[in-house]
Amino acid sequence: MAVLEQRAKPAVTEAPVAITFTPRLRFLRALLVSLILLPINAYWAADVLVDVIFSLLVPPMCSLIVLAFVNIFLRRYARRWAFSSGELVLIYAFLSVATAICSEWMNINYPYIYSYAMFADQNPWNRENILPRLPDWFYFKDASQLQDFQRGGFGLSYALSRLHLFAKPLIAWTMLFGLICTAMLCINTLMRDQWSRREKLAFPIIQVPMLLTRPDAPAWKNRYLWGAFAVMFAIDMLNGISFLYPSVPMIKVRFIANVNEWLPDPPWNAIGWTPIGIFPYMSAIAVFMPTDLLFSCIFFFFLRKAIQIVMLMYGYEQGVFGGGWLVPSPPYFSEQTWGAFFGLFVGAMVSSRSYLRELWQHIKANTAPTPHELRPRYALLGLVLSLAGLGYIGLLSGLSPWLVIAYVGVFLIFSTALTRMRAQLGPPSHEMAFMGPHQLVLGFGANQMLSQADTVRIYHLFFIFNRIHRSHPMPYQLEAYKMGESVGVSARSLFWTMLIAIFAGVAVGQIAYIYRGYLRGAPAAWGEIGSATRQIIEQPHPVNVAAILAVVTGFAVVMLLDAIRFQVPGFPLHPVGYALSMNFGVDYFWFGLIIVLVIKSFIQRYYGLKGYEKLRLVAIGIILAEFTAELIWSSITMGTQIATYSISINGRLGWQQ
Repeated sequence: MAVLEQRAKPAVTEAPVAITFTPRLRFLRALLVSLILLPINAYWAADVLVDVIFSLLVPPMCSLIVLAFVNIFLRRYARRWAFSSGELVLIYAFLSVATAICSEWMNINYPYIYSYAMFADQNPWNRENILPRLPDWFYFKDASQLQDFQRGGFGLSYALSRLHLFAKPLIAWTMLFGLICTAMLCINTLMRDQWSRREKLAFPIIQVPMLLTRPDAPAWKNRYLWGAFAVMFAIDMLNGISFLYPSVPMIKVRFIANVNEWLPDPPWNAIGWTPIGIFPYMSAIAVFMPTDLLFSCIFFFFLRKAIQIVMLMYGYEQGVFGGGWLVPSPPYFSEQTWGAFFGLFVGAMVSSRSYLRELWQHIKANTAPTPHELRPRYALLGLVLSLAGLGYIGLLSGLSPWLVIAYVGVFLIFSTALTRMRAQLGPPSHEMAFMGPHQLVLGFGANQMLSQADTVRIYHLFFIFNRIHRSHPMPYQLEAYKMGESVGVSARSLFWTMLIAIFAGVAVGQIAYIYRGYLRGAPAAWGEIGSATRQIIEQPHPVNVAAILAVVTGFAVVMLLDAIRFQVPGFPLHPVGYALSMNFGVDYFWFGLIIVLVIKSFIQRYYGLKGYEKLRLVAIGIILAEFTAELIWSSITMGTQIATYSISINGRLGWQQ
């Protein structure tokens, strides 16, 4: 196994200390600490979903904050035991990759594993048409031994004693999700040098966790950082007290108003839910976004709202965003977004032509670009084996292996483009509402070639491909590589750390949801998979020409914007902004983006780089304060089951609370 290695000239030079830990021992210690903290992070993700629905996941960030605080005392009183920057990076990489899997994927998918059998009497259609066609290894067909799981009221030891009942689905889903994320890791391993070193993408999201791994950074002594921290922390604690005791006044920094309430009449009411909110930590993250990308997100957000109004003027009613779940319908925003992501993927591959040729030479010669890299041939082999393994799982489940590989391949194209977009743009959130490969299956009429059993199986096994993608695991892998590069951690150490995190995260994440069920009672699944499956099966979906044209339009817009930017330096519209804003996620924080754009443009124009550096430190202080406050309020919620204030875009008592 590769070990944590320091380069000749690391990015951060720490004071010389009497090191007694060898690099291998430091790697093993980081891995041990990660495994100890993983169950806490997994349960946090299971119990407090509002903390894992944006780009910086709260549990791993708070774990890093606590470790950085502990490290202050270790460096002062037991220096030889203090964590190095490399160890903190490895721990954060492990926890962020594992927690991302434990978040949306587990939260949405896991209840379906038992719900079809447990609540069979409540939905005869599901009992007769879905339950018999589900793969036995992945889903319960008989819930007679799960009454205690449904009822709840048991402790951890009892839950662990019942794990054998969940052995088959636990193993099956660990392999399925593990192979999907391993394929992502192999792609990141192949492309990371191009994106981080050659293109020098900005990686805005990692700025705060990166600072937490650098105890000697001058920023820790800056009054702008600590001033912003003190003000923001005081506001969050006041708001938390006000939440529990309404007689105490609150300073609103989350939802302030709704534009749609001011426009009740058609066609203006077609803008839909358009909240005005600041969400300080999300606005602070936006400070790190490149200005042209920030402007592009705002511009295309307003363009989308204008399209919604015009479409209603022409008589196109709009329900669920992007149509009825996955069924293509006007105004085809999800299809445009798919086209945009295909365009971003093609553009990324075209711009990487010389790198890909060089990479192919390394693959043929079985050499690595640098001594501390995983050899590209092994990464490519891992990708091929992961896809082959997924195809074999499909075969065992009654699906064509080629259907599974094609379905997964489309999702990996989207995932690759999303990962590069986040490294380039760093959005506070990248929610893609109910967008997935099945939209393309329906839009292009491919669903007519699938039997009802095929539709049930592929849609259920890969439902997480068709959801919201707020905590998509792949971007965290690439960001971990970048953080490791910044402090001199070898890529091989990071690869093995993340590979272990993937399979451990899937397994421990499932155990966290099993424990939560025995503790509080297993909730019924939301039912959206069953409803969507029934709609797909009962309503014919021929080729949708308009949906196909929307995909082509999205692709063409991205290619056109790329061509214009190449010919016209300084052109303000970026295709990444179009890809992000044509879907739903920006609706939460658009107002905060406008505030940041105005402030950032003013400071850069009149105060230059020194002014921006002060603004950046203020932003870091705000983010640290918000996450520290969320650590306190979430701990109270998990310990007492009393709803508390949250910094999140969703509240603990409701999504808009």
